Amino acid sequence: MSPSEQPIPFPGVDPSPALPAEVADLAEDARLLGELAAGHSGALAELYRRRGGPLLALLRRMLGDPQEAEEALQDTFVQLWRRARNYDAAKSGPFTWMVMIARGLALDRLRRRSRQNVAFSGYREATGTVAPDTDDGFTCVAGAETTGHIVRALGKLPAEQRQAIELAFWRGCTQEEIARTTGEPLGTIKARIRRGMLALRQLLKDRHE
Repeated sequence: MSPSEQPIPFPGVDPSPALPAEVADLAEDARLLGELAAGHSGALAELYRRRGGPLLALLRRMLGDPQEAEEALQDTFVQLWRRARNYDAAKSGPFTWMVMIARGLALDRLRRRSRQNVAFSGYREATGTVAPDTDDGFTCVAGAETTGHIVRALGKLPAEQRQAIELAFWRGCTQEEIARTTGEPLGTIKARIRRGMLALRQLLKDRHE
């Protein structure tokens, strides 16, 4: 069995008993992480060759999107480069540690995806529109007419309300994140979004009457 075909262990679970080849693989992974920690960039390419396949398989299963899994894999190896000095052999095996980093990044993406889906659903419920496309942040799959009305309605809102709504519903930011980004109190952001959504809903309602 080649290294790329080896099953992915669950974090915190060490395979037992280890075969000589597996022991050699663990030792090689640990050696490469040590080289990374010392700043030897060539070790990163070797780790990618050895462990990129199993890590990608894990990310594909978690994310269900091949392209996003590829992006998460790239992020994983960036983190390996940056965090190699933090690896502690007393806490986990080298490959288990890599899996934990990849899994953490995938979970971050899943949480972000879920938060954005909830935000988009709330926007559709409040405005009575369908889901936005990703072309420009305002494009709707319903067609240009619906898009134009939404853009014009948003343009009629005060700038601070429009900004808060765009950050919350198009970019998936939480109210806390918007407050940090804008430097405004959280209560102010909540009020802006609430007033802005009420005004936007009224503008779109008036269009249909």
